[in-house]
Order: sequence, then structure tokens, then C-alpha cells
Amino acid sequence: MEHFVILGGGQAAATAARTLRDEGFGGSVTIVSEENRLPYERPPLSKAVLQGEADVAKVTLIPEEALVDLNLDLLRGHRAVALDRGGRKVILSSGRELSYDRLLIATGSRPRLIDGPLSGKSNVFYLRTFDDAERLRAAMAPGKTLLSVGAGWIGLEVAATARKLGLQAAVVEMAGRLCARCLPAEVGSALERIHRDHGTKIHLDTRITEVAGRDAVEAVTLSSGEVLPVDIVVIGIGAVPNVELARDAGLEIGNGVVVDPFLRTSDPHIFAAGDVAAMRDETGRSIRMESWANAQDQAAAAARNMMGENSAYSVNTWFWSDQYDLNLQMIGDCASDGGEVFLRQGEGGAFTRLCVAGGKLVGAICFDAPRDMAIVRRLLARGYSPAGDELQTAPDLRKLL
Repeated sequence: MEHFVILGGGQAAATAARTLRDEGFGGSVTIVSEENRLPYERPPLSKAVLQGEADVAKVTLIPEEALVDLNLDLLRGHRAVALDRGGRKVILSSGRELSYDRLLIATGSRPRLIDGPLSGKSNVFYLRTFDDAERLRAAMAPGKTLLSVGAGWIGLEVAATARKLGLQAAVVEMAGRLCARCLPAEVGSALERIHRDHGTKIHLDTRITEVAGRDAVEAVTLSSGEVLPVDIVVIGIGAVPNVELARDAGLEIGNGVVVDPFLRTSDPHIFAAGDVAAMRDETGRSIRMESWANAQDQAAAAARNMMGENSAYSVNTWFWSDQYDLNLQMIGDCASDGGEVFLRQGEGGAFTRLCVAGGKLVGAICFDAPRDMAIVRRLLARGYSPAGDELQTAPDLRKLL
């Protein structure tokens, strides 16, 4: 009987395991997770979990009864420390060895650590695991001041949650706008206005030059000279894919574990999916996505290919973020370089920004316009080519379907 091993305890690992059973795989399946928890999803950590609206049961992807029903073997609190590719074995930190016929690396990513005077302070937090969220939530109380270092998704979502819980919030960012790596300037500016309107202090083009406090951060001095008293610091300066196991085993590493369109690594018996996987396209460029949708769809495709389906994966670029009462969604190529941009204004500051390149709709950002995203996804799937400016002027996008 074949034995498939999955390394990881998040969205990709859980989806792959369920897909194997849904697609009729009758062999044994073992999930190896470093955390001492059932597999769970991470997007709610910075929002519903931090707000106390969701407990661990609500974010669990495979409950105990499902493990039994699906005949899945979950090894909790176990870390894979080495791969014996020749013998097709995974060596665990306990010394136990697991033989595999196919292996899926779904080890995800970890927060990029900050160095310097903020490092090691008792009130400096990172947010990646459920335990991280519990510790941060325990420290948050109305009236306290939370500082987010980094204006990416984690930093902004945590700041928004802090304001909803009655804390003061500030964001310090070295770049000149919010989410500078993934949002066009005008969308970043719109997002900045939302945060400022909710009372969050935004400091752009700014560095922290001094940190006061011995064991805990008491205040920070900014490059502008302003001094901010703080009670809690959250670091959100990016993520690092967990490639060490694959790298030490001699697998090809780029911006993640390099996989082909079938999600195979440089070893045909080993696959990778989720935040850790960097898929090489036909141009030789490697694409690594950090999103719930890609982790789910990529893991499902990997599972089917582990079973021998041999179908190429098409990257799911759909992403969303909830901040305050704002829902922001994006998909496809949202840059305007070399293309056209059509803007649909909605009510109360909502808008949908649609990008056309080569005569086709290639991407969109729906800013507090979630209903538009469902239509945009259908238009993209159809390869929609606008005849004129109807993407901007049509009374209802549904008329274009």
C-alpha cells in the first residue's frame, strides 16, 4: 500500500489531505505538523481570533472526527529535520523515520525577524500561529497603544483590529505608501485614508531610530524626531519561506522550493504547495504566492498530481483583506504599466479598478466592492476583451457577462 506524507499543519497541508481522500486515494496518509494543534487556517488570526470572535475550533480545518473518518494519521508536535531522498524517508526530531512513496512539502513561511534594539523585548510580537494570536490578544486592552512596524497586510490588519478593540494604534513604514509592493499608489492612498479616518496614526517614509526601555519597549523615537510612547509592538515586515529542509536535501531552491507547473520539485517523488512553493512558469520566472486561495488550490492540484493526474496548475491570484469595515479584494495583474486602467466609482469611497492589457481584462482591485469581484472573476475566466470603455461606464458589470 502506498504511503503519502504531508509536511505542514496549515491550509495547504489540510487541503491536500482532504483532496487525496476525496479523489479516492486508498493508501495511507500521514500529516506531520510542528504545532501541537489540529491543522488550522491563518487569515482569521489577525482579525476574528484577535478580536475574540473565533476560537481554535472555528479555524480548525480537520477536526478530530474528520481525522478518523478520512483515515488520516496526524503527528502533532513533530518536526521533520532531514530528508533521505535515496531511501525516501523523512527523519523526525524524535528520531522516528517515515517512509514515503510521495512527499508533499507544505511547510509554509515564517515571519521575517527584526534585529536591533526591538529584538528580544517582552512586548514585541510576531503573528503567525494561533499561539502568537493568543499571546498578543492577552496583551491588548482598551487604552493601550499598539505600534505596527511595517505597513503590509499583517501590520495594517492588526492595527485595524486594535482600533476596533479600543486601543490607540500607530503604523511605522519605511516606504512612501501602504502595501507598496502590491498596491498601486492611488489604492494605497485610499487605504491610508481609511486608517487615518479611524484614528490610526500613519508614519510613512519613517524609520525607528531609538528604542526606550530595557526589558520592554516603552517608547520609540522616529526619524522625524517624534517620540511615540507604546505598550505593544507588532512586527510585520514580511515572511520567509521555510525552505531549509528542502535545501539541505539538495532540492532546487529559489524564492521558495522550486516546483514545475505540476508542483513537482527537482525530485519527482517530492511535491510542494502553498507559501513555500515557487512555481516556475514557461518564461523561467518563479512565482510564489502567500495567500489562502493559492494555498488551497495549489495543494489540491498537488494532491491530484501525487496520485498521477499530471495536470498543470494555473496560479490563483485572488487575495483579500478585511480592515475595519472595509473589504479589499484583488486578482490578476493589477499594475497599469503598458495597459489601461478603468475606474468604477461606488458609494462612500468604494471603487473597482480594472486593468486591461493586450486588449484583455487582466486584473482588478475591488475596494469595498465585494460583489464586483464575483463578476470580475467570471469575466477573467472568459478572457473578456472590452470593446471600448464599458468596464467603466456600464451601469452594471453583470451586463458584460
